[in-house]
Amino acid sequence: MLKEFLSSEQLGDEFRSLSNDIRSGIPSAVFGVNFAEKCLFASAVGLPVLYIVKDGLYGAKVKEEISALTGERAVYLPAKDDVLLYKTAFDRNSLFNRLEALYDIKRGARFVVTTFQALLQLFPKDIPVVRIEKGLLYDIDEICAKLAAFGYRREEFAEDRATYAVRGDILEINPVNGDYSFRVDFFGDEVESIFRFVREDRENKIAVTNFEVIPATDALFDNEELPKIKNKLSLSLAKFGTLATRDDAREIVRDLEEKLDSGTMGGETQFILPLLSSMTDDFSIYMPQETLVVFDESKMLVDGLNAILKDHSERLLSLVRAGKAFDFTAGQISDPEKLIRILKMRRLTAFQNITTAVNFFNPLKTYSFRCSPIARYTANFEDVYNDIKNWKFGGYKILVCCGNDKRADAFADELYARGISCVRGENAELKCGCAVVTSYFLPNGLIYHSAKLVLIGTGDLYIAVKENKRIKRKRGDLFQAPEVGDFAVHEVHGIGYVKGVKRITTQEGSKDYVAVEYLGGDTLYVGVDQMDKLTKYMGGGEKPKLNRIGGKDFERIKERVKASIAEMTIDLKRLYKIRKEKKGYAFSADDAFSEEFDEAFEFDPTEDQLQSIAEIKADMESEKVMDRLLCGDVGFGKTEVAFRAAFKAVADGKQVALVCPTTILCEQHYRAAVKRFADFGIKIESLNRFKTPGQQKKVIDGLSSGDISFVIGTHRLFGQDVKFHDLGLLILDEEQRFGVEHKEKLKVLKENVDTLTMTATPIPRTLHMSLSGIRDISVINTPPVSRIPVQTYVVEESDALFKDAITRELARDGQVLIMHNRVETIYKLADNLRAIVPDAKIIVAHGQMEGKVLEDSVMKFYDGEYNVLVATTIIENGIDLPRANTIIVTDSDKLGLSTLYQLKGRVGRSNIMAHAYFTFKKDKVMSDTAYKRLSALMEFTEMGSGYKIAMRDLEIRGAGNVMGKEQHGHMDKVGYELYNKLLKESLGEEKVEEDIELDVKMDAYIPEDYISSSSSRMDCYKQIAEISTDEDRIRVVNSLEEYYGKIPYEVENLILIARLKSAARKRGAIKIVVGAKKSYIELKNIQCLQTDGFIDELTAKKNKISLEFAASPVIDFTRSGKNPEEVAEFMLKTLTFQNGR
Repeated sequence: MLKEFLSSEQLGDEFRSLSNDIRSGIPSAVFGVNFAEKCLFASAVGLPVLYIVKDGLYGAKVKEEISALTGERAVYLPAKDDVLLYKTAFDRNSLFNRLEALYDIKRGARFVVTTFQALLQLFPKDIPVVRIEKGLLYDIDEICAKLAAFGYRREEFAEDRATYAVRGDILEINPVNGDYSFRVDFFGDEVESIFRFVREDRENKIAVTNFEVIPATDALFDNEELPKIKNKLSLSLAKFGTLATRDDAREIVRDLEEKLDSGTMGGETQFILPLLSSMTDDFSIYMPQETLVVFDESKMLVDGLNAILKDHSERLLSLVRAGKAFDFTAGQISDPEKLIRILKMRRLTAFQNITTAVNFFNPLKTYSFRCSPIARYTANFEDVYNDIKNWKFGGYKILVCCGNDKRADAFADELYARGISCVRGENAELKCGCAVVTSYFLPNGLIYHSAKLVLIGTGDLYIAVKENKRIKRKRGDLFQAPEVGDFAVHEVHGIGYVKGVKRITTQEGSKDYVAVEYLGGDTLYVGVDQMDKLTKYMGGGEKPKLNRIGGKDFERIKERVKASIAEMTIDLKRLYKIRKEKKGYAFSADDAFSEEFDEAFEFDPTEDQLQSIAEIKADMESEKVMDRLLCGDVGFGKTEVAFRAAFKAVADGKQVALVCPTTILCEQHYRAAVKRFADFGIKIESLNRFKTPGQQKKVIDGLSSGDISFVIGTHRLFGQDVKFHDLGLLILDEEQRFGVEHKEKLKVLKENVDTLTMTATPIPRTLHMSLSGIRDISVINTPPVSRIPVQTYVVEESDALFKDAITRELARDGQVLIMHNRVETIYKLADNLRAIVPDAKIIVAHGQMEGKVLEDSVMKFYDGEYNVLVATTIIENGIDLPRANTIIVTDSDKLGLSTLYQLKGRVGRSNIMAHAYFTFKKDKVMSDTAYKRLSALMEFTEMGSGYKIAMRDLEIRGAGNVMGKEQHGHMDKVGYELYNKLLKESLGEEKVEEDIELDVKMDAYIPEDYISSSSSRMDCYKQIAEISTDEDRIRVVNSLEEYYGKIPYEVENLILIARLKSAARKRGAIKIVVGAKKSYIELKNIQCLQTDGFIDELTAKKNKISLEFAASPVIDFTRSGKNPEEVAEFMLKTLTFQNGR
């Protein structure tokens, strides 16, 4: 292990002296140390360590470095995001991570990294667990009750953290702790087996003997404590002086009491933590007596601590005055002096880069170590080889950490090739004048001159490549199966409304039918074996128009859609063919200059970005004229991809034009480009209405002379006076938003020029796959690695909330977006906010403003002249507002989930924690619809199914953008799934399937005791009905057994019917009848018998089947089995016969 190389002997006398002083309990301070040395010395003392840092980002780096140095898992203990607000729901990830860290600490983690904010918050006195062990007896109901008390939510499938599911004898738990989910199979009350699997990959299960589950909440209390809690709430309420504030506070108390009595507490539990006997502010219960407390840069720590206390006291005072916080709320964070006293009872040291005062204790011993940070060699390995040679000559011990064997072998070979001796191995002896090359991973290296030690880290040598985790998409995520209450599309009859599922039982068996109501109240009963004909309606419209059963309207609509798709695909194919044949400019391959530009990017590109860049550059280097679409959410890095393409074009002496639909986007791209290209001597200009006529003429002249290499402009670039000297690349941002008058100019521009079009709306994967042959599309689906998740809350709207959220954001020099979607009251809200927060600079923007006025308002906010923007949702999603890290959405329960998804995406585009508040006006009596909307909103905050629905709605909107306005209209008429099927048929990717009439008399349904959830039953019916290959059957059978256990015979019959229908369709069947009296298959024509020896197979089985020839051939199977199941099996074997076997 790496730590074997870093013993106290290797670290020298100076470190040994420090280590002995610390062990003896002498408070010490070390000066002159950088990041890597701090981590090394803290990890090498040999004691449990509590390492206090300034913030979470720095803490994550410390945790990673210490883990690499010691080979032990260091723990980062985070703070919860907000402890003062009374909130109905919130994103619980920071709470889950905190509880998991405390659990690890309780289990003996030796290295804990944390912040003062985390240490000041309350802690549970204990972390209880539910332990499940193979072979022991359990009452499954008791386990479920315990999990519910632990704050876990019961679902049909435990796909999200802190959920569990019970399906027959299967218990599935997705715990807060660890990276795995668990499946427990019971036999009676005994645990028969336990399987562990990664949350995103159910198929790769590993058998284990036991596991533990920790709570999903730190607010644990029992019914005996309820009277005390209520009494404390009443006493606290009585202390409010004014009537108005007492009324607001009384609302909170009433709400709390109702939820405490009904056991429906959610996010509200965090509000009452100071009242619970299970909580403490004494962190010493988690620290062993011999713990070393490390203060990293105490001046920064004390400044941060003072800022936390100031923010807490000011917010608390403001909320108490508004009746939104109580006297006990002050106890949400502990007394800092008490915390420091607790910490000073342990061993103490301070690590500081420069010699300044140590604020938290008086060091009795001080050390000044001679250390230097290591150079970054990622761009030039020649330098590292020369440095190693010099260090060896100087008698230094050099340890190289390459990260894996392949790199280590290559690095050692390169040293040997240059005549530099080294030892390759993980167990070699590290001696003076010796270089040891290892496969160990270490993020950052260091030079410790006192011990003549050089550590070269993996991050010093190589650019980090993020692991590419391709998550296998679950079919359920597509929400294909309609549920009761949904609109559905039948391929023949059109759009109807799903009323329910009805089981019809006859003497020959039972079968489920989906009841779909159409225009005029007529009901169509669709057999579940025909569910492949029925899809959930997904379109851009709000509420679709119902069709009539058997009417010709839907057939006519379908024919119009088919004709339109055919026309579009013919056009696309023709364009694609012409483009392939047309010769364009072939750019040269990347050189060292291009690589330097790529490496100058300050972030690590994501896998999707790298893939998109590779696709675009390959197009540019080919002779064809590029016309590629780049799709990806805002902030996912499309601009960097475009800039790399632009640099490639400019490096070859060509000009680049980036065209934006609005002046704001133009200015944003221009500023980003100037910053990104600053060190590369490329002349960049912008052309939009913010330029004076004289400035515009100068830019236009520069474009025609070739003096300007890269221009970023609005539709002004389409002007007749604009001529390019040698345009090589055209980049379009949101092309669909340009007017018709600009499209013709675009066509001319694109004729012989490589074109890259960017869109901020994601598109469905299915559409991407369908179009991949006729449209070049690159998709970025992954957010940047450094992006921190947005903390989301569902809270009641109030002046106190506005004041608290705005003041909090402005205190960190940020900006606030307030989305209010009613123009008639937007100025009233803005005036109210000015009165509540007088220091805020507030500006209003809404869709009824004249275009230029609206742009100017948003531009002033973008430039920082104003720090609060009150706007309607019309403010475009493409604008990047990096300083806007708080968004408040009023009346959020009245907005659609996809709108909320986009709104939430407008903040949190940097590495600063962002906050999204979804507010609602509290009604005295909340309507059922409003309650459902609010429930969906709460699910949305925790990224549950609501989040997935929002994403899907947005993708369908994106599909409309990509396909154009006319096609979007067609999607609304027939639903996205049927549209996609018709598109595939038009492209020849899918055969047009003949409809088969089914009359199969056997028990074929999903029993309720096998799958209890109606929505899951519908989804399974659809998946079974869509079985068309053996792979489909295996997938469905495995999924059913995985989720629900052994398949009952009724479901096996359903699968058999689906397979029979698929096999019959391939043979050209038009009707299948299976019954006690008569069983036969009718074929379309006689040619169906004359393929691959099928007629010979039928002849060979003439003792069991017979052929009849009437209007069409009929194969009679009546004599082939004793019961319908046997007949159906025989039919399947006959139909799937393969010649020569």
